[in-house]
This record gives sequence, structure tokens and C-alpha cells, in this order.
Amino acid sequence: MKTLRSADIATGFLLAMLGLLTLWASSTITTTMEHRLSPRALPYAVGLLVLFCGIGIAVKAWRFRGPDPEIKWPDGVGIKIITVSLASIGFYNAFMNLLGLPLATFLYITFSIWYLNRAKWLTALLTGLICGIASYYLFIRLLGLSFPEGFFFKG
Repeated sequence: MKTLRSADIATGFLLAMLGLLTLWASSTITTTMEHRLSPRALPYAVGLLVLFCGIGIAVKAWRFRGPDPEIKWPDGVGIKIITVSLASIGFYNAFMNLLGLPLATFLYITFSIWYLNRAKWLTALLTGLICGIASYYLFIRLLGLSFPEGFFFKG
């Protein structure tokens, strides 16, 4: 019988290992002095975050005392939602170089909010627009990271 506690311990362990792998990989990135922020900074921060979240999930599950609930697997609708969500992440990743970070982020966020029925389409559009513009100014302009800008923002 698969339980939520054992699944959380395994997931926490795997996330912690992924965090360590990310930290190791980010330490191998070669850097030059031409960037305001080192190319290692973002992957290093993400690696630390994933590592600590994984440890937190595993420790919380390990220390949990109480009834151990069984894992409820998704039905056909749940599997469709998971599949479409994973495919949209794949399209986001695949088209980021072509469209640029701001436009790809806008499309991904707008579609995800609309598809998951979390809000009306106008709210999804506005949220996607805010996230796309914020990603441009935060990651490309403010932090100076080398994300693709896309054809809308090329000067």
C-alpha cells in the first residue's frame, strides 16, 4: 500500500538530491566580469531553494504522527490536466528562444490560468501580461541575465 507519508519522504529526498545536483552544476558555470550578476547566481539560488524545500518536505513527513492516508491517484480528468500542464511547460521551454522570455511567459501564464479554470479569461490575460512585463524588467533589465528578449523587445 502506497501512503502519502512514504511518498512525501521519497519526494523530499529526490528534491534534495536535485537541489544538490543543481548546486554542483551551477558551480561549474564559467563566468566573466562582463555581467552585473554572475550567471551562477540564479541557478545557485534555485538549487538552494530546491534543496531546503526537499529537506523540509522529507523531515515534515518523517516527523508526522497520525493516520497515514493512502495516495489517491488521479482519474481520467486529472491525468488529462496533468498531461496538458506538462505539455504547456514543454512548449514554454521549447519556444522561449524563438519568442523571448516576456512573450513566452505571457502565453504560458495566460494559457495555464485559463486552462485550469482559476479565473476568467480577462484576469488570465492581465495576469499573463503583468508576468511577461515583470519578467522582462526583472530578469533582463534589472538583473542583466542573458534570457532571450524576443522580437518585441529588440531595439
